[in-house]
Amino acid sequence: MESAKTSISIPRPFGLKATALGHGWHECAPMSWCEGGGCLQIIERDGVIPVRLSLTEGPRRGRNARVNIAVEAHKVSDRLVALMRERTRTMLRADVDMSGFYELAATRDDIAPVAQIGAGRILRSADMTENIIKTICATNVNWVQAVKMINRIGQLGPHIHHHRSQNAWPTPREILAAGEDYLLNIARVGYRAEPILALCRSVLDGSFDVAGLDAFAESATTDELYAHMCSIKGIGPASAGFLLGQLGHHERLSIDSWTITYVGNKYMNGRKPTVKQIEKRYQPYGRWRNLVWWFEQWLEWDTAQSILRIGQPLN
Repeated sequence: MESAKTSISIPRPFGLKATALGHGWHECAPMSWCEGGGCLQIIERDGVIPVRLSLTEGPRRGRNARVNIAVEAHKVSDRLVALMRERTRTMLRADVDMSGFYELAATRDDIAPVAQIGAGRILRSADMTENIIKTICATNVNWVQAVKMINRIGQLGPHIHHHRSQNAWPTPREILAAGEDYLLNIARVGYRAEPILALCRSVLDGSFDVAGLDAFAESATTDELYAHMCSIKGIGPASAGFLLGQLGHHERLSIDSWTITYVGNKYMNGRKPTVKQIEKRYQPYGRWRNLVWWFEQWLEWDTAQSILRIGQPLN
């Protein structure tokens, strides 16, 4: 294995740990969080070659945060390092202007701490096919089962030499080669096998331009992007709202059973709210409404509370 080191800068406030643990992707292959080393490990790939990335946060100084990147692969070139830097920027949403969200958060005591710990950016995979498949696996199921499905699919990708548990995410072609039998009997995804295979086929035959999603998201309205996400088999309204966030659109709420329970308990004395009531509650937050809802409840988690207890301001 060869290795090289590089880094990227991200406008403050930013915290690698808060970003990595801001939702559940860090529990899913090919990502993992090492608490002791403060390291987010991601197994990326360059074609069929797996590449191990180890991300750590640099010293806190200046107006930008720095994320150090260790790149390891069978052969490391300048081209590979540059490619991994760009993918890391995408995964950490380094180029998204979050200033409006932090200005809004500062007006609310309950979500103001997001700036203190550098939360707010939504971790994603560089390849949207991976994000979509993971989202399909997380639909209509508890999170523990979703992680099991995702990680079993993740085993289909190429592994780091001598580390068979460290696999890069499989391509659509590799998933199709494993087929329905693997998805049903090994990954145990149930009815989700059909939409996962349909997505892989549509990516390969070009009928779904997954590579162009980020560019489309930059020019499309939220409603246009939402309709496009809902056109994917296996993606419903709540899942589409989540995927919009990974593409930089936070205007539409991702309302599922947990959203309904949370809003009912927090704002309605335990009564079950309607979708319209939930939407009215968060309407004042405009383009940031889904982030407001998410971090409002995330900051109550033990994960967020433990980060807050460390008390290291990032501004």
